[in-house]
Order: sequence, then C-alpha cells, then structure tokens
Amino acid sequence: MEVTVDHAETAVVVTPKGDVDASSAPQLRATLDDLLVQGVHNFVIDLSAVEFLDSSGIATLVQLFKRVRIGEGDVRVCGLQAKVQRVFSLIRLDRVFDTFEGRAEALASFGGTEAR
Repeated sequence: MEVTVDHAETAVVVTPKGDVDASSAPQLRATLDDLLVQGVHNFVIDLSAVEFLDSSGIATLVQLFKRVRIGEGDVRVCGLQAKVQRVFSLIRLDRVFDTFEGRAEALASFGGTEAR
C-alpha cells in the first residue's frame, strides 16, 4: 500500500492506495501518528483508491477520530467506493464520520481550498 499526504490550507489530505487491511493498516497508522506529532489537527482521508477495508483499517480510522476529537480537530472521509461505503453503512461509521464525494467537498467543509 502507498500513502500520499497533501497539505491544504486547513487540513491534510491522506490518500491510501490499495487495500487497507491487517498487513497495511500499520503503515497508515504510522503516517497518521507522524502527522499528529507534527501538530496536524484536521484530516481528510481520501479513500477513493481503496477497494477493501477490513477491521484493522476501520480501527485505524476510529483511533485517529478519537485522538483528533480530543483536541481541536476533526476528520472527514471522502471518495468511498461501493464496497467500502457498504462497510461504513453496516457498522454505522457514516454516522460517526462526515463523508463526502470528493476531496474538494471535504476540504470545503473545513473552509479550506484544494490540496497543493
């Protein structure tokens, strides 16, 4: 799995590419942890290149949400493909995370602009 990070005005866009499962979730978690240490408070998680998300991936997102919400930030999720959207709906993560069609809408919800 590859993870890209793009900095925008009011949030950081994190884009994992590939399946987010037990073997790849630690890499995503490490990237998110590094950003938190750097003082990032607002995240857009762009899942448009993720076709499969297992419980490890879900736990990584929920852990980020809990850590960020304790502080002054928030997490938005965008680009959910059909299978991942189904998972979000089944376990009601769509009630926890604000979800958006694309990254532009997610960034706009923070009052920011497109990632550089």
